[in-house]
Amino acid sequence: MKITGGFLKGRNLYCPPASALEIRPLRTRIRKALFDILGDDLSGLRVLDLFSGTGALGIEALSRGAEFVLFVDASKKSIELIKKNLERFNLLDKAMILQIALPQGLKKIKERTLFLRKGEDFQKENPSYDLVFITPPYRTGLSLKTLENLPTEILNPKALIVVEEESGVDLPDEVAQFELEDKRAYGETTLYFYRIKA
Repeated sequence: MKITGGFLKGRNLYCPPASALEIRPLRTRIRKALFDILGDDLSGLRVLDLFSGTGALGIEALSRGAEFVLFVDASKKSIELIKKNLERFNLLDKAMILQIALPQGLKKIKERTLFLRKGEDFQKENPSYDLVFITPPYRTGLSLKTLENLPTEILNPKALIVVEEESGVDLPDEVAQFELEDKRAYGETTLYFYRIKA
């Protein structure tokens, strides 16, 4: 599985063995299509990668200039894999990894964000996120539940939220404080693009 763009383009990511059914990386073709939409230059963006798996989406964002990525996954195997990939590309200083279950763990992320905002380093480290990836296992209801519970307090007003779900599982045009901006189908996978309601 290769990185498709940025300064790490063409480099290989560590992948789970075929037997690790709980980790399902987004296919390279779909990841490339997604980043063709997002663009090559993600300079300065802060990214929240939920259900990170291998860390491929967040690392792809870092390769294209993102400033920081918070990787979140409940699986110990995923956490180890993400750390291994970040170490491989010397990116640990631009990332943080949390092992928590979602959507419950969104409360911890919100608390951490609001705590950082009160600190003296707020100007130095603005903890709001510009881009969010929600890529849970298919047909579990977790894509919708996570979007419903995603706190807008941790997002920039123009933040883009990308949700991956199996084609045939339709997500609504409006979810909590978010509205659908675009939707792209790629075979068995559909990507939904949401923004905070104006």
